[in-house]
Amino acid sequence: MKALLLFSGGIDSTYLLHKLLAEKIGKRKQPNPVQKVVCLSFNYGQPHADKELTAAKLITDKLGVEHLFEMLNFPFLKQDMTGNPVVPNRNMIFLSVAGAVAQQNTCEAIYIGCTQSDFEVFADCRPLFVRQMNEAMLLANGVHVVAPLVGKTKKQIVNDGGGIDWNQTWSCYAGEDEPCGDCAACKERAAANV
Repeated sequence: MKALLLFSGGIDSTYLLHKLLAEKIGKRKQPNPVQKVVCLSFNYGQPHADKELTAAKLITDKLGVEHLFEMLNFPFLKQDMTGNPVVPNRNMIFLSVAGAVAQQNTCEAIYIGCTQSDFEVFADCRPLFVRQMNEAMLLANGVHVVAPLVGKTKKQIVNDGGGIDWNQTWSCYAGEDEPCGDCAACKERAAANV
């Protein structure tokens, strides 16, 4: 199976990329059905785009993974996320565009790194949302939407991600040269001991 991964270069999507590239998966070490991964990143005018997309590109280059970039020019997506990280329907928009990209690239599934930590804040990271988007995507594009991390916290992901260089990832929403330490992403990263 060929999979499209929504890839930000942050902790969750980097962990998921490593899992998708693994030859064996799960506690029983079953063969991984994913044979090829294509990463998709978005520039939607986020203040941290340069840092986020640079980190994402460095990671995919290091792992030898095909990496696509899409520009989204919706003014309502361009907001300061340091105070309030919620961008209404951001994942719905990403998944809708990803459906077309997946179809063009003959991908059978779209993977998204929604976590348990995310769905407490972001409505479009909740299990019900993912199930409904999966249904819609199957009807529209014949592509599955998969969120295998939805039951994990960021701390669990970091603890399970032995061998991943978390220093290559980027999480801060501020868009400065160094992480601000104050935004929700930085606080969550610190709570996960990264």
